[in-house]
Amino acid sequence: MNLQNEDNIKRSIKLILGFILLSLGGMAASNASSSNQRNSLLNTVEISGISITTPQDEIVGILDNQGYTQVNSTLFTKQEQLDSRRKTIFRIEVEYTANSRQITYHRSLSGGRVKSSVEEKPIPANEMKIAQQLYQIVCGNVSETDKAERSCEPAALTRIQAGQGRFVDIDDHWSVQLSATASSSAIGIRFTDE
Repeated sequence: MNLQNEDNIKRSIKLILGFILLSLGGMAASNASSSNQRNSLLNTVEISGISITTPQDEIVGILDNQGYTQVNSTLFTKQEQLDSRRKTIFRIEVEYTANSRQITYHRSLSGGRVKSSVEEKPIPANEMKIAQQLYQIVCGNVSETDKAERSCEPAALTRIQAGQGRFVDIDDHWSVQLSATASSSAIGIRFTDE
């Protein structure tokens, strides 16, 4: 092989390696951008008017204005009468520590006889937006492997669920709980910085 051919081969290899490194750098930047976008969305998702970034001293006032009663330092509840025997019970827990923040929201029906209906009712409108936002973060634009690991079920107007109602880890810092139907909901966001 002559010297000129060796130089051409070395240049070609350097070019190929350069393209590979640029591609990997682009994918890493894209993943970082996607991670930053997800973090930004999770920071701003509001559950009953509060987000994971709402200052702790504002939470009581926000929930009080919606009719919640503070049970203890982390638990707020309210009830709405549906008919003579049934009620909807709402529960919000807000936990702030030095290394973590968590908001969980639960809605359930209480009292009376539960009748099964042939026609499934849609998720209440105030929960639908939150459930759709969280579903997109947990199950949208992720690999089929992640969807399977996160137990993502197809979203519908009557049911949006992932993780079989348990918290699902999104990354090293974020976890999301998502189970919303007409009869009950369990929605939560957890941020841990450890």
